[in-house]
Amino acid sequence: MTTQLLRLLPARLLRALGYHQAHTDPAGLNAELEDNRVAARAAQPADLAKALPRLAVLLDFQPGLVDLHRDQVDTAAYLNTLAAAAESNLNLSDPDHHALYWDLIAAARAAEDLERAVATAATRTLPTTELQHI
Repeated sequence: MTTQLLRLLPARLLRALGYHQAHTDPAGLNAELEDNRVAARAAQPADLAKALPRLAVLLDFQPGLVDLHRDQVDTAAYLNTLAAAAESNLNLSDPDHHALYWDLIAAARAAEDLERAVATAATRTLPTTELQHI
């Protein structure tokens, strides 16, 4: 029962409160990762239907892109922090530790790439004037 209630809270809040829901078996971890994907995909049609009528001009896209950029900045920073912790605290001569470290580095770089792509998209929502075209 407690585990089910804890799943309702954001992961970041749980970590801040000292709760760590680490899995010890691949099946449990894979099930949770898949649940995350399924939940996000299940919400997508409703979110899209709600957003479509409001996204009629370039400027309408900007608030969502700015929010997404903020999330990506947080994600990239979090992954870089995890990579730094792995570098400092793990035995990188152990192949599993070494692999985790490099997976975290790759994930942080991917998050930074996505952050830049979202920022580029957000800048395209700015109004243009005739003066800017000269």
